[in-house]
Amino acid sequence: MKHLAMDLEEALDAAAPDAGEETGRILSRRNAPKQLLVPPTARGLIRMTLEEWLQIGLLWAACLLAPIWMYPIWALLLAGRFHALGVILHDATHMPLRGKPLSLRFVEVLCGYPIASTLNAMRYHHLRHHRETGMATDPYHKPGQKNFSWWATNLSRGLVLVPFWSVRGYVGAVTFLIPALHPLYARIFLQDRSGECVKNYVEIRDCARAEWGQILFQAVVLPLAFLYPLPFILGYAIPVTVAGILAAHRVIIEHNHQATLDRRLETIMHCTYDNFLGVWGKLGLAPRNIGYHIVHHIHPQVGLHALPLLREWYLERYPNEYPGPRI
Repeated sequence: MKHLAMDLEEALDAAAPDAGEETGRILSRRNAPKQLLVPPTARGLIRMTLEEWLQIGLLWAACLLAPIWMYPIWALLLAGRFHALGVILHDATHMPLRGKPLSLRFVEVLCGYPIASTLNAMRYHHLRHHRETGMATDPYHKPGQKNFSWWATNLSRGLVLVPFWSVRGYVGAVTFLIPALHPLYARIFLQDRSGECVKNYVEIRDCARAEWGQILFQAVVLPLAFLYPLPFILGYAIPVTVAGILAAHRVIIEHNHQATLDRRLETIMHCTYDNFLGVWGKLGLAPRNIGYHIVHHIHPQVGLHALPLLREWYLERYPNEYPGPRI
């Protein structure tokens, strides 16, 4: 069976016109210079992970030393860094690795477990989102009229994101032992929208097996919550909950959530938005260049660090077709 990341690349290539040597003004992802298509590396992901945890450590120290009235500022800054951990884990999902080397396990433990996710679970729903953006099978597609109720409903999901994913760990562990639960686990906790029978599906089994690591992490962290409840709540529980809201907000604004029928470049540019490319993005609204979202969808195999230069190329090549940032 093809790796999901490679299957995604083939699906995007199949949707593009044949570039040949030069297609002129025809929109095609195949025209992008190879030197700009830089994939993520395990070393780069580890470096970003350590950078984020250094910032988290400094913010925790600031919380201890600063007056209590400044806590909302530190909580928001911490939320941005927890949001960044999820974005780094997301970059790892685009690497076409069948196994999970020690380097990626390191990233999974330090980026995934603190936000109650695993590399397997995020890869399952995220790569399907890329492959089926705006389609009925897109896990992130949110149809409906964009009124207050629509915004409130979708933003409020961020409040329960980490608790919900925490429960997923235990359900997944049981699912690994009872394969009959595969469809329920996939539909509810992995956002499977395929409508297919996934019982005894190898990918579901691997996701369920990976949840045991998440449970072990919680077995270490939860006693600390009982021993040191106030630091746990102020330094972790509140910031990671706010991070869930930031992630929910980002998913809402980086797509227009209109129904799509294909994966052509024109379609990607129409239904996807760049957002928060400046200081607010770096602080946590769209950390680690995830706000360069159009080129991320055009070239999902390109690492986050390489997206700004790739966006510049598209702006120069297709100035009239490439949309400006939404925010």
